[in-house]
Amino acid sequence: MKKLIQLLLILGLGIIHAQAQAQQGKIKGQLTDSTSRDAMPAATVVLLNAKDSSVATTTMTDNKGNFELTNIADGAYRLYVSFLGYKPINKSIQINQDHKELSLGNIPMVLKGVNLNAVEILDEKPPIVVKKDTLEFNADAFKTRENAVVEDLLKKLPGVTVDKDGAITAQGETVTRVLVDGKPFFGNDPKLATKNLPANIIDKVQLIDRKSDQAQFTQIDDGQTEKTINITIKKDKKKGLFGRATAGYGTNDRYGVSLSLNRFRENQQMSLLGGGNNVNNMGYTQQDAMSFSSAGGGRGGGGRGGGRGMQQLMGGGNNSGITRNWNTGLNFNQDFSKNLIVNGSYFFNDTKNNIEQKTAKQTFSTDKQGNATTNYDNTNSTSQTDNSNNRFSARVEYTIDSFHSLIFSPTYSLTNGNSYSVTDNLSLNTNKDTLNRGLTYNDGQGHNENYGGTLLFRKRFKKAGRTLSLNFSYNNSDNDQENYVKSSINYVSADSVVNFNQRNQINTNSRNEGINLTYTEPLGRDRFLEANYGITKYNSNSTKYTYDYDDAKGEYNIMNDSLSNSFTNSTLNQQAGFAIRTNKLKYDYSIGLNVLFNNLENNTYSFLTGKDSLITQNTVNFSPQASFNYTFSKNKRLHINYNGNTQQPSVQQLAPVPDNSNPLYIQLGNPDLKPSFTNNLSVNYNSFNNITFRGMFARLNGGYTVNKIINATTLDPETGKQTVRPVNVNGNYNISGMVHNSIPLSKTPGQNLNTGTSVSYNKDVIVSNGINSSTNSLQLSQSANVSYMYKELFDVSLGGSVNFNATNYSQASAGANDTRYLDYNINTDFNINLPLGFMIGSDITCTMNRGRQAGYNLTSTMWNANVSKYVFPKKQGMIKIQGFDLLRQYISVSRTVADNYIQDVQSNVLQQYFMVSFTYFLNKFGGNTSKGERGNRMMGFPPGGGRGGMRPRGF
Repeated sequence: MKKLIQLLLILGLGIIHAQAQAQQGKIKGQLTDSTSRDAMPAATVVLLNAKDSSVATTTMTDNKGNFELTNIADGAYRLYVSFLGYKPINKSIQINQDHKELSLGNIPMVLKGVNLNAVEILDEKPPIVVKKDTLEFNADAFKTRENAVVEDLLKKLPGVTVDKDGAITAQGETVTRVLVDGKPFFGNDPKLATKNLPANIIDKVQLIDRKSDQAQFTQIDDGQTEKTINITIKKDKKKGLFGRATAGYGTNDRYGVSLSLNRFRENQQMSLLGGGNNVNNMGYTQQDAMSFSSAGGGRGGGGRGGGRGMQQLMGGGNNSGITRNWNTGLNFNQDFSKNLIVNGSYFFNDTKNNIEQKTAKQTFSTDKQGNATTNYDNTNSTSQTDNSNNRFSARVEYTIDSFHSLIFSPTYSLTNGNSYSVTDNLSLNTNKDTLNRGLTYNDGQGHNENYGGTLLFRKRFKKAGRTLSLNFSYNNSDNDQENYVKSSINYVSADSVVNFNQRNQINTNSRNEGINLTYTEPLGRDRFLEANYGITKYNSNSTKYTYDYDDAKGEYNIMNDSLSNSFTNSTLNQQAGFAIRTNKLKYDYSIGLNVLFNNLENNTYSFLTGKDSLITQNTVNFSPQASFNYTFSKNKRLHINYNGNTQQPSVQQLAPVPDNSNPLYIQLGNPDLKPSFTNNLSVNYNSFNNITFRGMFARLNGGYTVNKIINATTLDPETGKQTVRPVNVNGNYNISGMVHNSIPLSKTPGQNLNTGTSVSYNKDVIVSNGINSSTNSLQLSQSANVSYMYKELFDVSLGGSVNFNATNYSQASAGANDTRYLDYNINTDFNINLPLGFMIGSDITCTMNRGRQAGYNLTSTMWNANVSKYVFPKKQGMIKIQGFDLLRQYISVSRTVADNYIQDVQSNVLQQYFMVSFTYFLNKFGGNTSKGERGNRMMGFPPGGGRGGMRPRGF
């Protein structure tokens, strides 16, 4: 049934597309210089509707000056051709049954004097502009359906993909930040901007390889870049009040409400968000909220089973379990003057999640005789968590004068959480004989408060290239948790039952403060020296008190000395180094060396022995850094970067206190841990043709880690109990490669085929029962997606991916433990506009898992559909009827392959429901213009000049 639906859908779309192509007109020609007869590449060709001068379609000439406009409906048009320094061409065109294809032949362009008025006023906006570190898209060239949000616009851009959860990938890299007119929008959460701002206010979308604030100031590449999207607002939309409000209710008591309200001024932006639902729509980036869970390390993590949710109220549905979420937030941007810019945001969410999971886990080990063994754990668990999170962030930029500036960035977060879980476990040995069975209850609550910030002072000297900057940083975190654990485990081989009932009180405080000094000095016209010194002090204190339950008194009052202790960690990190950067016309490079000194002191007090134990460590790491950039042409660039960095062990990894919240998976700390040091090398090549819209983006990464921190596992073959302890190992490395292609399907922007190919290989050292071995993992992935939009009648997208994973274990006798598995994903969605303001939409996602354990090779099909209608004279309102999981075949299955185990998890998911909702759209702008006037302004025509004597400015 699923395959038949997908086949019929694809065939139907193909027939519609073929018929549409057959019925539409075509215009082609060639532009040349009237004197030299040379071809005119990259000239702008725009077809305007004659009745109102709105833009019908646009393209650019290729390297030979040829252009072609396709899919043109019958009607009267004006062809407008422009090229800087030449007189524009304005020609009437008629497409009808007798003239479906027009060949204009050679069109000569006449040279004219270039003057400032022509350059400044003509305001030509090609669909795509390639700059040094930026790929810029003209939003008007990429059509979206009415009332679309920024996320819908991004899906149309070549080289950009948006997955079912809203995560954005651009040129093969994950987008970590979205700016609005260069300013933060709700901190660093990209989804809050892309899912809430309307697409019709966007002027440009810029893909930027954003350097750090320090590198932007000194112009010396420090290798720290992040893929960033900056969306600029149209001038006539910078002053107005806009947003949308939605409320809906459905079967099974499903509900959802949401509000997005924005007030923009020339120098001010204010945005208010809010909402609540019980349909798994989180409305924020989940990792930003700290989650308190008392289920222990043995409970398997949930997976995402595929299935694209509907927009707005049905934007969720992809998370494991059933989630209820309430959230609200406020974002503020203000340019008080050219010297003072302030940004701040506050966000609150309260989330309750109910998860039911079935887990199958295989744990590989080696016995004392060196023989490979496999234990099997089958677990059923239920858990409920309720977390509330408040977070605040701000950025204040103050320019003291032309030589001095300050950037202050404070942050604050407060989280309270509660959790409860029940886990039923059955463990088997290699021969599938029962080792143990048991039941464990966890009930916990926690409180976390975190505050900190950075203050960056920057100074320029009169001598160009000479700068000084000071960066102060501070962070403090307080974490209090109380956890109750009750467990009963029957160890079959030992014919014994172990019961315990305990309360754990854990209090942790950690803080760090540091200062970094950077000085740059020019060594010539194109060479600079950067010297830096930094010092950071880390301090952490942790206490854990464990009390056993007193049956006689009915309270937890018996202190368990073996599970209680006090721990203090103090670390002083110093870094000094230099770098030399050279800038040439076609290339630039920098090379440098940092030396890192790390001094660590661990002090542990044992309540069992009543003694302190002090451990000190002193380590030195050399961290060379190098980068090289080469510009082959305006559209082709190569970037190579190498750097090394140190990672400190966490407080939990250092504290020598057992965590027995899962009695079959005991976690120990290791105060002897050393910091890990990772060497990273990356090679990036980008090529994008702004005439053909074709792009290719390739990346190669490699990494090697010294003193990597892993979990060493000890498995008791008689009881099946595991004990893990973090240790340092060497010999871990990884290498990965990616090629992403963007292929235009027509000369109309937004109709692209995006493909992605990736391969990665990892070697990881594992320690099991005191024996070192390794795993070798290979991952291959191929994806493709295509989008097509026919005028304002319908838009459709189709995509798919296949992922192959293989892991081999080095033990000679462990060949049976090697694993191979595949994941397939196919998805499609479409929207059709009908007469009288009606619309229909649907999306289907099919996910197939193969190569897993018995019972986990499942196929999940998610089919959602909706029917909606605009109401009110100006379409300010919309009524929508939505159906979720129409086939009742949505499931969630995930696999984890790590260290010495393979784990498959199946989770409960949101079941089929239907919902009716109403949305009101608010659009009040101070500079509203008609669609025709927008077309005039885009081509340099004066407002209101669409008829009669209309002619381009600068003529």
